[in-house]
Amino acid sequence: MTTATDTTTPTVTPSTPELEVHTDRATLAGALTTVGVGLARRPGVPTLGGVLLDGRDGDLTLTATDLETVATVRVPDAVRTSGRLLIDHTEATKLLAALVKGERKRDADAAPVTVRTTDDGTAVLDVGGYTMPVTTYRAAEFPTLPEAPPAVAEIDRERFTTDARRVLVATGDDDTVPMVMGMQMRITPGTLTLAGTDRYRLAVATLAATTAATEERAVLFPARKLSAALKHCAADRVRLGQDAAGEWVSLTCGTLTVITRPIDTQFPTVEELVPHAAVTARADREALTHATARAAAALEAKKHTARASHGQPTAAQVALTVDPAGSVSLAPVVREHADAVTAPAHPAEVDGLSEPVRVLFTASYLRDALNTLDGDTVTVQLASPTRPVLLTGTDPDTYRHLLMPVRPPRS
Repeated sequence: MTTATDTTTPTVTPSTPELEVHTDRATLAGALTTVGVGLARRPGVPTLGGVLLDGRDGDLTLTATDLETVATVRVPDAVRTSGRLLIDHTEATKLLAALVKGERKRDADAAPVTVRTTDDGTAVLDVGGYTMPVTTYRAAEFPTLPEAPPAVAEIDRERFTTDARRVLVATGDDDTVPMVMGMQMRITPGTLTLAGTDRYRLAVATLAATTAATEERAVLFPARKLSAALKHCAADRVRLGQDAAGEWVSLTCGTLTVITRPIDTQFPTVEELVPHAAVTARADREALTHATARAAAALEAKKHTARASHGQPTAAQVALTVDPAGSVSLAPVVREHADAVTAPAHPAEVDGLSEPVRVLFTASYLRDALNTLDGDTVTVQLASPTRPVLLTGTDPDTYRHLLMPVRPPRS
């Protein structure tokens, strides 16, 4: 089994052989920031707080890992002398900022930078006329890392990053429920489907992809790592990889590669969660987005929070009322004097309804859903005030957002 392992005790002695790197400050700083995707938040050993600089054939490869994720960035034509050097990531990043402090950004970014070792083996950083030693660890003690798995899908980068961010909105951070910590990537011939849920909402995006296999496969990519990687994707195409054993998945975009362990848990079958809607309402998306924001702001102004049956505070809630006469409204939900609250009606095309229906939502969830949709109109599909509600934009086949309503309090 291929795995990332840390088998030796780290030290702070300089690394050999000698490596000499020449580039500009913006390039090196950007590469260090990007490779930080693979770093541990609190490294258990100093070595895992380091970034490995590996110079071969004129190119520099930076690598960082927390043993569960590996991030690599390649900087072409930056190496004068081949070699390997394991430097402290945080220190190097801060030095690159400190030694040009006060300079105009354009001048600071263009400043030449050299990373090299002196005759006595000390690693130093040259920038802005300064030479500063850099803390190093033994490169030989850097963990053994997995190879990038073979590509299974290739997608347009702009489309992938846009849809992935829309889906990531619905993922959660409850580490006691692993399912909510990842985004499912389901690959079928010619198609990539992205899905994420925190159990209260579900977002699903479907996009065209060039796929390598004819059979369906699915993997749960860690949401936090994916979100961090998306910030550094700049090339035209994104490649997704997976090894045969299902132990590693990868994302490659240009010079960036992120290899990580998938989350090993079951993900719900999406189609089983989408209800058969009896009521449909189409309205102006921007109008409902603003109405949601105003309702939430009104609750904040009143310092109002709803309370669950056990007395603990819950998130602010808004009430969506659909009128068969052809309108929808969004009003803040308050505990006291609730009958005194009214909200303006917005024109809507309503089908399948004979009398008004009122559905409660967590305000922030509804706002997020409306913001992820595209187009000028939103279609709201619901079966009952307590069943999941489906929201779609211009093309319901490419993106869907499912919301669980808040159960109304018992009278």
